[in-house]
Formats: sequence, structure tokens, C-alpha cells
Amino acid sequence: MTAEELITQLQKLPPETPVLVEGYETGFDDIVELIPEEVVRYRHAQEWDGEYQALDRFSNPETGVLQAAVIRGRRGHRRQGDEG
Repeated sequence: MTAEELITQLQKLPPETPVLVEGYETGFDDIVELIPEEVVRYRHAQEWDGEYQALDRFSNPETGVLQAAVIRGRRGHRRQGDEG
């Protein structure tokens, strides 16, 4: 989904509608930030992997690096193994 597509979808909702992201393991969390992230499509993704991975996860990044906007929830950092 692109930013334009997301905006179009959000504009169809009542303004007071909560927008959430998936929680760490179950449930849903509030969105706490929108961050830029360089990503690469992960061709060998397993069922539990995301379709895209952060650029720094590859020693020799493939071509096709994309600048993406990542919606991060309150506990989203735990999905990535970060401490922050």
C-alpha cells in the first residue's frame, strides 16, 4: 500500500476512528510513530517473516531498495528485536 492509498482509505473513516497496529504477539496497539525505513523485499520469507526486511539485515543488499514508511505501535520494537 502506498501513502496515497492509505490516505484514501483513512479519508473514508469517521475522524474519531482509532487506527491500530498488531500487538507484539496478540491483540492490537495504538500507533506511536511513523518512521522512514529503507527496506528490501525478502524473497525467501517464511510464513512468520515480513515480506520486507530492513536494509541492515543483509550483508549484500539486493537491488530494489525501497524507502518505506513504517507505522510502529507501542511494542513494535519487540518484533524487531530492538531495545528501544
